[in-house]
Amino acid sequence: MIKVEHLSKSFGDFNVLKDISTDFRPGMCNMIIGASGSGKTVLLKNLIGLMEPDSGEIWYGGKRLSEMGYEEKSSLRQNIGVLFQGSALFDFETVLGNVMFPMNFFTDWSMEQKMERARFCLDRVNVKNADDKYPSELSGGMQKRVGIARAIAMNPEYLFCDEPNSGLDPYTSGLIDKLIHGITREYGITTVINTHDMNSILEIGDRIEFIYEGRILWEGDRHSILGTDCQELRTFVGANVLARRIIGG
Repeated sequence: MIKVEHLSKSFGDFNVLKDISTDFRPGMCNMIIGASGSGKTVLLKNLIGLMEPDSGEIWYGGKRLSEMGYEEKSSLRQNIGVLFQGSALFDFETVLGNVMFPMNFFTDWSMEQKMERARFCLDRVNVKNADDKYPSELSGGMQKRVGIARAIAMNPEYLFCDEPNSGLDPYTSGLIDKLIHGITREYGITTVINTHDMNSILEIGDRIEFIYEGRILWEGDRHSILGTDCQELRTFVGANVLARRIIGG
């Protein structure tokens, strides 16, 4: 589990995160939602160590991130998988090479072992007969699948997804949602998803944190979000065309 206590972050005079306290639980799709500029991306970057908070603490499995030494942080990074917004696959690497990439840095496995693990992960996300293809030869949905395979290559305890459905059509988005949710449940991963996609929120939002102007205004799940009495959240939901159709019946 990841626990956040009184986290704050500012850039100059602009307070982006204001006393954030919450937790993200294993085996669940924990979602951070909110409008652009609400602070959700900054929170995600603090969680994975790309930024340091001005105050507050982040706990990984009972250990404070701020108190970890170099070796502890290096060990933690091996237990973190990240699915970037644009998949962030390396154009110069094949599909198999992309998935093996983290293993080249964090393991001393033989080439045979790395290839075996990479093919297992690709099979798990239903990418077949594509080992020697390059990202430019794949559709957006297939690139996301390869990105997920790479993110789980090291069998991580924690998986972070930044707008995983960005640029995808509704059908493909649904497939990616189900894939992330299935992997999360199957392996007991603590998955944290940064999104504003109401389809995803309503389909796989096991736990949802709604951020508004740097503060968490609402916590709940996909079953309770449409009945919320939080006016700011209702406005956020109502701004989504699909959500309006669902609410309207």
